[in-house]
Amino acid sequence: MTKELLNELMNALVDGTLFGICFSFWIMILVAVWRWFLGVVKRFLHWLCPKWFKPKTEEIDKN
Repeated sequence: MTKELLNELMNALVDGTLFGICFSFWIMILVAVWRWFLGVVKRFLHWLCPKWFKPKTEEIDKN
């Protein structure tokens, strides 16, 4: 193995690691933003039409 081949291999490993770290952070941020956005939409729909989203009530027997 020549020095050039080792150098290219090390560069590829570093590039792949940095890409993986950045990609995973990007995915986590994307998921967080979508969860926040869907929560805002859900709260807006609850505010807009509250009769559609009545909470389920369970009848409790009082014995």
